[in-house]
Amino acid sequence: MYDPKRPPLAAANHDACLAALSGVPVIAAWGMGVDSTAMIIEWVKQGLPLSAVLTADTGVEREETYAFLPIFQRWMDRHHIEHHVVRYVPKRFKHWPPYFSLLENCLTNATLPSISFGRHSCSLGLLGPSVILARL
Repeated sequence: MYDPKRPPLAAANHDACLAALSGVPVIAAWGMGVDSTAMIIEWVKQGLPLSAVLTADTGVEREETYAFLPIFQRWMDRHHIEHHVVRYVPKRFKHWPPYFSLLENCLTNATLPSISFGRHSCSLGLLGPSVILARL
């Protein structure tokens, strides 16, 4: 949420960034890809505070991505970064068959991901409840 008393962080001013982040939780979303991995590594290298890293597992990542998961988790452990992987776990089965991954959701509901229509939106509908529960 935007607070007019607290201006946006200026990436070029390291001291201002540290001061603005002082005392507030900083949580990074790690998509297990190159960009978010590089961002977290650089963030830590810059000495900026990082409270936790959340990874939302869609259940259909590439084999190589899942192989990299424990490697980067060990790196985060060595740097004392709290990290969590959240997954969608159905509790009520209003759809049959029940789905446990983004792919199964698409197949069950006869839908395609938004990227196939030229849109670039997140699959937060599937992962939102998992991320909210991870905060509790």
